[in-house]
Amino acid sequence: AVLGDLGVQADCFAGHSFGELMALHAAGALSADQALQLAHARGTAMRDAAAHPGAMSALAQPIERVRELLLAHPEVVIANHNAPRQVVVSGPLAALDQFERALASAQITFQRLPVASAFHSKVVASASQTFALALAQTGLSVTGLSDSKLPVYSNSSAARYPGDPNAIRAQLAAQLAQPVRFVEMIEAMYDGGVRTFIEVGPGQVLSGLVAAILGQRQHSVIALDRKGKDGVESLLLGL
Repeated sequence: AVLGDLGVQADCFAGHSFGELMALHAAGALSADQALQLAHARGTAMRDAAAHPGAMSALAQPIERVRELLLAHPEVVIANHNAPRQVVVSGPLAALDQFERALASAQITFQRLPVASAFHSKVVASASQTFALALAQTGLSVTGLSDSKLPVYSNSSAARYPGDPNAIRAQLAAQLAQPVRFVEMIEAMYDGGVRTFIEVGPGQVLSGLVAAILGQRQHSVIALDRKGKDGVESLLLGL
């Protein structure tokens, strides 16, 4: 809203996991009230699904190597491909414990994440069903999406959201239990001509991921908030 008041307009939008709701709001598909209502519904659904014991761990490994390691642990899945050497895995608690023991035996470092359950895996599949009910009651304005004037990129497909409201609802609901293909999504945006990435949100985690993904290729990454820095100062520096 602040950027809009200042006349800063984006050509396309993307988020990371929960951030897709805000991306759809920024693109005009959801009103502010709708976005907040869906944020609450999504959080409630995920809280309830977290009753199923699960966990997540991060590995500083290429995704191909992580896939190899997971062959012997079929219950553990890739939940986030955040950067060329940052992969998060997710699964039932017992299965993830076993996978981490195997990693430790192979002297491969990992970091258990402080999360409530195994998000972006089938452990929280019930959340998708609950969230779908809330989405079914939400009207979507898809004019900009359907004519690709203001495309929103999806984590789960690593492509533009379709212009069909029902298809958008289905993707948003399923996304809770599907992997976040952030690397592929950023690559798709780059292939689509995006060269300037502006992070609108707390901190600059995504800015670091985008920089790691695109490397030496021509691009600019601008974060409007910086951890430990004054928010107004960070906004002004970004602008």
